[in-house]
Amino acid sequence: MSHALIIELNMVVGNALSKRLSDLGFDSFDHVWTEDDAVAIAEMRPPDLILVGDSLESGDTVRAARRICKKHDVPVLMVTADSVQAKKRLMDGAIIDGPFAFSKFPEAIEAAKGQPQRLGTDWRSCRQ
Repeated sequence: MSHALIIELNMVVGNALSKRLSDLGFDSFDHVWTEDDAVAIAEMRPPDLILVGDSLESGDTVRAARRICKKHDVPVLMVTADSVQAKKRLMDGAIIDGPFAFSKFPEAIEAAKGQPQRLGTDWRSCRQ
């Protein structure tokens, strides 16, 4: 049983991600629209994978993932329509795997699973 947390304001994107994850064997999802909701939901039910998008109703997707990863070792996959802006949101010296085309979504998930605590950056700083 695999559970994913989708942190993204856009419902169309969130639904597309849920469908694709379902096709890949994920059987439960939480979709949140605020940073605080993401952290609270992850505390109640820690996810096996976090997907972060571009925007939220309030707060920041990247910051939400970092807050969750302070308590849980969870692979994180950033899904973005604008990789230039995404890189600006990450810390300097970020290590980014990708970009991956949507058709390569399974490979992107495997890359994220192989690098828990990363969101295009060295997550060791998240634990300090």
